[in-house]
Amino acid sequence: MSSMISAAKDSASERWQILREKLPWSRVKQVLTLIFFALVAYLLVNQASEIEWAKVWETLKQTSPVTLLIGLALGFACFCVYASYDLFGRYLLKLDVSVIKVWFAAWLSYAFNLNLSSLVGGVAFRYRLYSRLGIKASDVTRILGISIATNWLGYILLAGGLFVSGQINPPDSWAVGTLALQIIGAVFLVVVAAYVLLCWRATKREYQFKSVTVTLPRVNIALLQLLVACAHWTLMASVIYQFLADDVAFPTVFAVLLVSALAGVITHIPGGLGVLEAVFVALLAGQADKTTILAGLFAYRCVFYLAPLAVATPLYLMFEAATRHKKSA
Repeated sequence: MSSMISAAKDSASERWQILREKLPWSRVKQVLTLIFFALVAYLLVNQASEIEWAKVWETLKQTSPVTLLIGLALGFACFCVYASYDLFGRYLLKLDVSVIKVWFAAWLSYAFNLNLSSLVGGVAFRYRLYSRLGIKASDVTRILGISIATNWLGYILLAGGLFVSGQINPPDSWAVGTLALQIIGAVFLVVVAAYVLLCWRATKREYQFKSVTVTLPRVNIALLQLLVACAHWTLMASVIYQFLADDVAFPTVFAVLLVSALAGVITHIPGGLGVLEAVFVALLAGQADKTTILAGLFAYRCVFYLAPLAVATPLYLMFEAATRHKKSA
């Protein structure tokens, strides 16, 4: 039986080798590249067609210039912090690529991720950008995994503490009540504690699970991951806070953002479109007028989603042109 399995494997390997030699891989790559650009172009056009540009302009005109500037500054800082997630992957994998290039690729990916969904923006763009920088696909996968882990470890640390405190009172119409949120929060905190403890006590740094390699950082890097991720979520809440009514406290805005992020992940809607607004309106009822909340969140989307996308699109095209010229040279 073992000899038959071995022979089957050898036969499959030979067929794959013949296929690799016969296929015009350069042409295949060109076709895949064209498909990628066509998909991105379609998504950008589709996104633009769904935006009420007159409403965008009207909202921005009614927003204080100082508020807009502060929101833009906080949003830029938030993007910078988020882009540093990928630097943990660069460090742990010991990649021979400059810090600024990795950071720039992550920054662009984040802008497209928010607007075009995580599959296109967070995944496809990372593979495209990092491949242009000479990073192999397996390392891109590991960078992406480390980045996602960093982001959500920070989230569950913040959300865990908040949910356990019992300060959030979900509406009666919600399936999840205060007690359920406290239980979820306790589980979150246990997960973070287990991660830090594992990083502290681990005897080796790489673990193999079938074809997946997991790199475990030292405890000081793990704590830095949590700090950076918490800073990212705090800055994101600060951007929203700038555009909401003055009588809504920052801790309240922070709490509602964390709840809406969890709801957004469950619904798989790019940018939590509609989910963010629904959660904020439900949880801030009585603290601010519904119209004020929706107007503030709309201004937040303009600053945090559309503005970065407007900057990232030409920067990405310039990046493509520069790397293509460098390769051809």
